[in-house]
Amino acid sequence: MQHRNRFFAVIAACVALASPLPTHAQSGYDDTQQLIAQVQSDKRAVMLKSMELDDAQMQKFTPVYDEYQAERRKLMQRGVDLVNAFAANYDSMTDDAAKSLLKDWFKLTADEDALVKKYAKKLDKVLPAAKVLRWVQIENKLVTLLRLPTLRGIPLAQ
Repeated sequence: MQHRNRFFAVIAACVALASPLPTHAQSGYDDTQQLIAQVQSDKRAVMLKSMELDDAQMQKFTPVYDEYQAERRKLMQRGVDLVNAFAANYDSMTDDAAKSLLKDWFKLTADEDALVKKYAKKLDKVLPAAKVLRWVQIENKLVTLLRLPTLRGIPLAQ
């Protein structure tokens, strides 16, 4: 039982972050925030290179993207909290707990989509539409790639 809780703690710290699983369990809010910051930093570097922006476009894109990442950080923490709630209920999942988790999951995914839409509109004011589309594509690919290893480790509900 304790091994399973440790496993869920590690998954929770990584789920929204999609960093490789650490060699030991992460504990506490500060550790989670540090992981989120590292993933966002790495993701930012990949994003900036992949966007292929000229200097003028880069100057306009970077502050908007950094603002986006700050808002995304809150959603990442909600993802961690959601996995923690799943772990807390895993061995004794009630219908009420499952319904609550589903409600929270759908709200989180809707908020993630809304955030991307919000920033696509902001970027549309400073970049050509093709570059905005490129940002949405890269963002989608990065988020998907980063989540996949962690999501594979989360067991299905019983």
